[in-house]
Amino acid sequence: MTVPRDFDCVVKHREQVLCGVVKTVFDCAEIASHALPGQFVQIEPSPDVFPVTRRPITINRLTGNGFELLFDVVGSGTELMAQMRPGDTVRVLGPLGRGWAIDPGSSWLLIGGGLGAAGFQFLMNSVDSVTVLIGASGSDRVVPLDSCRVITEDGSAGEKGLVTALISEELLDGADSIAVCGPVAMMEAVWNTIPEKHRRKVQVSTESRMGCGWGVCDGCSIPVSGGGYKKCCREGPVFPGVEIDWKRWKEAGL
Repeated sequence: MTVPRDFDCVVKHREQVLCGVVKTVFDCAEIASHALPGQFVQIEPSPDVFPVTRRPITINRLTGNGFELLFDVVGSGTELMAQMRPGDTVRVLGPLGRGWAIDPGSSWLLIGGGLGAAGFQFLMNSVDSVTVLIGASGSDRVVPLDSCRVITEDGSAGEKGLVTALISEELLDGADSIAVCGPVAMMEAVWNTIPEKHRRKVQVSTESRMGCGWGVCDGCSIPVSGGGYKKCCREGPVFPGVEIDWKRWKEAGL
């Protein structure tokens, strides 16, 4: 893996797509030409505000000579990002991490929870056959995707219930690969729902608090089977589901 590079990226578009969720499009041919589905970038919210560090955001899709991000406004860093306007120049480090392992001609089942589905559109645009299941607490947490089956806990969008209720043997049999992303508790529930014979198909996009974003600070380690750890930013964020120590990960609250 090459040393990541910083780029001056120009904001082309910004809008609020859900309550507290912002979509921002950046113009940067260098990142767009090298990015792979599942990778992320580190955004510098402001060079003048200390100690706000960079924010890791998964690339949701490519847009010609640029890329699109969807993010939750949850703290000082993302609040600054939400204030970016078209024409602003922003320092962006990337693309970073290891994305989804895609075999040519493979069929995919994507299972997302809430904002964890941000990044799925890039994967959807990169594979030949895909079925997408999205679960959320309510309609205000359903990420806009081109085509997906939706279920919400309050029934305000799609069916009412949990995303695990949509997982069927037929869908699992028809998928060569299964992508999972969302809150840890949701992903563990999905993992426990998938029978042992299908678990080798599962790839998981992990999230963890990051400092550097490229493997130096060790702040984003994920517990893996055998008692060790792997770095979410460099050895992930996408891991085979069988590599993750789900019990330790959930207990750690990462």
